[in-house]
Parts: sequence; C-alpha cells; structure tokens
Amino acid sequence: MKAVRLYEGSEIRIEDAPEPEVGAGQIRVAVQAAGVCGTDVHAARGALPVPTLPVIMGHEGAGIVDAVGKGVSDFAEGDRVLLLPSETCGECPACEAGHLGLCPRARILGMARDGTFAEKIVVPASCVLPLPAEIPFEHGAILADAVATAYHAVATRAGIRGGERIAVVGCGGVGHHAILLARLLGAKTIVAADASEGALRKAEEAGADACVDVRVANARKAIRQAAGGEGPELVIDYAGKKASVELAMASVARGGRVIVGGVGMESPELGPLVSFVGKEIGVLGSMGYTRAELDRVIELTATGKLDLSGSITARYPLGRAAEALDDLASRRNDPVRLALLPGEPS
Repeated sequence: MKAVRLYEGSEIRIEDAPEPEVGAGQIRVAVQAAGVCGTDVHAARGALPVPTLPVIMGHEGAGIVDAVGKGVSDFAEGDRVLLLPSETCGECPACEAGHLGLCPRARILGMARDGTFAEKIVVPASCVLPLPAEIPFEHGAILADAVATAYHAVATRAGIRGGERIAVVGCGGVGHHAILLARLLGAKTIVAADASEGALRKAEEAGADACVDVRVANARKAIRQAAGGEGPELVIDYAGKKASVELAMASVARGGRVIVGGVGMESPELGPLVSFVGKEIGVLGSMGYTRAELDRVIELTATGKLDLSGSITARYPLGRAAEALDDLASRRNDPVRLALLPGEPS
C-alpha cells in the first residue's frame, strides 16, 4: 500500500509499505479521507518532537472497515467509521471519565505510532466510531480533532452563554470551527482576530460579525471596540503564541474568561497580578474533548445543525502530501482544513 512516512531531518517520503495485519481486538480501516492540520506541519518541520521515526504521518481519518480481528463484535467489514486521533490506555482517571485528550499514556497517531496518511491503518477497536451515512468521509475525518476540540473549548471549558460577546484569536482550522460553534451556541457578537486576511475572510463566512487584523497598532482596543460594551466576555486563543495569549488577556472584559487552546512552546507573561486578579479574569487551558462531546458533534453534523461545507478547502491525492503540508504552512489559498484522499490517483 502507499503511505506517507516522516524520517529524521524532516524528510517526507511517499513509499510502498506492507499492508498492516489485524490482531485480536483490532480493526483495519481503508482510509477514504485524512485531515491535514497544523500539528502535522509542526511535526514535519521539527517544531514538535516526534517520538517514533520513521513513522506514517497523520492523526485525522475516516474510512471503511476492511477487516476485524478476533473479539471485535461492534463492527463489521464495510462499516463507515471515523478514527480517534490517539490510542488511549483505557485505565487512567481521564479515560474512565471519557476525557480522551488527557490520557497520560496516549499514543498519538502519526507521531507515537503509524497514522492515517496511508491507504490502510490498523487500530484498536476503541479508536473507531461509527460514521453516519449523512456525513462525508472528509468531514468525518476532522470531527475527532478540529471540530470536537473546538466544541470542548467553547461549550465546556468556556461554558458559553447565549448573548455573550466573544473573540477568537487565531482563526485557522480549530479557531474557524470555534466560530461556527459559538454562533450555533448563541453568541451575540463574534470577533475574529488573525494576521491572515484569508483566515479573516473565512472567519466572516463562518459567522464572525467583525474581523481584526492583529498587526494593527492597537489590536487590543480594536477587539474591544468591535465586540462592543466593555469588550468580549470570552476570548479563545487558538494561535498558541506568546503574543496571542497576551493579546487575549488584554482584550477580555472585566469578569471574563480566556480559554487557551493553541498549543506551542512559547511562554506568555501574565503581567502584574492586579491586571487579571483585580479584574477577576479566568484563564483556562483546553485540550481535546470527552467522548460525550464527540458524540454530540457527530449528532450536530449528521442532522445538519452544524454545517461543515466550508471546512475542507482543498483536496489532494496521497502522493501530494508534501505539497498539502507546504500549502497549509504558507496558508496558500486560505486553507481551513485540507484533506488527503488515498483513493485518488496522483
């Protein structure tokens, strides 16, 4: 089968790989679509440590069950499924609570083990969920990452309330879906803030009421004015940069909340205690989602309440994976999410 492997030195090869065998408790999936996200770019360029090299890349995927191992009774050949982005231990407190993003022994697909940038993948049955017929494979591929992660931040960590003013800093793949979900969950005013004009255009299409280029002289003031009132009661950061988190802290209204969902290696400064204690600003991290939240996102998508028609902005055959990564990194043609389609000829 064809697969996209990452080697030492950020070398990406499209090569033939043995078809993976199915063991007890496992499922083999013929991948129909794999999402390409910023984490893949960071891994490919050495900005994130990849513990297992060489490795087949990719952690977002959906497809058709190709084979089932001994002991698997919930799935059969031909079933439409989506894949979770990591293997979890199933035994720790986080797993018992259904919080898939907090398992300390999680093995992320495409980093700690072979991933979805291949014609086929074998995973434990616990990594597979049914994909309703109403959801295209390319949308199913991103539900368990870009969409459910945003839902967790907006609905659970932020606890968004109807009529609130919000701002999203960093409007790429996950930030874009945070805007979609905030609109769906009743935000009064949504301000999109980004350094990319293309990302801001896409944010407006997703439902943002106002857009702020963070490169302006006083982005904090611009965000607060665009939100109205005393500024946004909720600011969600999905840029994952020192400057973006500090901008979120400076922009939020008194008594508001800042949710940091962007993951990076930079260290923001919170400033003097009086700047956020005195204003009673809550700061929370947001990582992953719970199984119940993913089920809710699948339901919203299958029933048409959550419209992902603008989420996949370009599609590539597997053989053009390196091009897809380059296009996402450079934001060529204003990407939200990109999809690899292993069944398409190169």
